[in-house]
Amino acid sequence: MIHLKPNDFFHSSNSFVTTELRTPQEDFPEHYHSFEEIIIVAKGNGLHAVNDVPTCLSKNYVCFVAQQDRHLFENVNDLFLSNVLFIRDKLEPSFSLTQFLPCTLSGSVDWFIEDEAAHRVHVIIEHLNTESHVNTLASAAMTELLFQQLVVELWRGRIVDTSSLSLSDKVTQTIMYVNKNYKEKLSIERVAEHIKVPIRTLTREFKRATGMSFNHYLHFVRAQHAMQLLLNSESSITKIAFEVGYSDSNYFSTKFKQVMKKAPRQVRPLC
Repeated sequence: MIHLKPNDFFHSSNSFVTTELRTPQEDFPEHYHSFEEIIIVAKGNGLHAVNDVPTCLSKNYVCFVAQQDRHLFENVNDLFLSNVLFIRDKLEPSFSLTQFLPCTLSGSVDWFIEDEAAHRVHVIIEHLNTESHVNTLASAAMTELLFQQLVVELWRGRIVDTSSLSLSDKVTQTIMYVNKNYKEKLSIERVAEHIKVPIRTLTREFKRATGMSFNHYLHFVRAQHAMQLLLNSESSITKIAFEVGYSDSNYFSTKFKQVMKKAPRQVRPLC
């Protein structure tokens, strides 16, 4: 497995924040690194697997990757993203990351930000990309300030209030709704009524955002959670099928294999 080290990305031993802009991001094999990372998706879609569990990337998706995480990118489609790399131990003690980012030991955590927040984040990243690659005292100071601003903006830009969302944000709300309610009997018609968007519009925009149909994405999310249970619990395949929203374990196994390209028993043969 590839091990990415600070010397490969940070311009000096005194540097603790840098950027790697991927426009576009290509498929990249499984790797880990001796620093932490924030991934912000600007557009496109693709799969991001963290510790063997895949997630569908789409616009305004944000992901925190801890040092112990293994991750990869595959099946990317016009995927534009920003990687913000940082070394937590070198940050000034006056700024507490724990207020705005997950603890390192908690592993990978993801969320979505609103369109307006995404625009502000884009401007910050442009400035951060410039300053973080200049080896001067002034740029180091500016890099720290911009990184602090970025982290706070990502935190407060999380989608919480859904009362006045744009169409783009409503599509993101749909993705979040499926991610949360995947165990239920969901349909595009039900969700379209819930978020008050015409079915044809939601069908088109959902496919554009995720690269998948609504039903394909629903099975993907269920398979994602099933993979976590297969890797981290002792539950039987039948029990896992029920826990992720299926009433038939054989149907679950079929859909799981379609999504993951392997059967549940290939993930954990003894279950």
